[in-house]
Amino acid sequence: MAVVIAGVVLSAAYGWLWNVAAFATRTDAAAQAATIASAVSRAIAGDVRTAVAVAPPPAGRDPARSLALVHDHVDVAPEAVLTVWDPARRVVWRNASGTYLADHVVQLAVSYDLVDGRGLTGAEMMPRDWGGVRVVRVELVVVVGAAAVARTIETGVGPA
Repeated sequence: MAVVIAGVVLSAAYGWLWNVAAFATRTDAAAQAATIASAVSRAIAGDVRTAVAVAPPPAGRDPARSLALVHDHVDVAPEAVLTVWDPARRVVWRNASGTYLADHVVQLAVSYDLVDGRGLTGAEMMPRDWGGVRVVRVELVVVVGAAAVARTIETGVGPA
């Protein structure tokens, strides 16, 4: 009789523990995705706010998934800041494989608002458009496990 009662209790406990473990895994994945999305959002927004100009990405970099900025520092030469998304590895790099910014990034799309009122994706930008960028918009999606977090970063170029 004791063996039967123990078996019933253990069966019920196993199902409950299984559900608790699955819930903990989902919660952890959601927290990781939100943390990664927030960190990337802060880093990109900070870079755009401190930029004095937006530049076309270097040759070989897709303007729809990379962001080239120029920072100007006192008594130092201007600094080129490049943020690049590598979709194959789902990684965002700052200064193109110089500094790892985030992983688990499944989408990063860059678009711009120009001073003349036009909104263009990175792929639609022409050489004459780069000097007229006033707002940078980045669509970002981070996926960890089954948890997905989408963010839109929309920041004016330069200090307000």
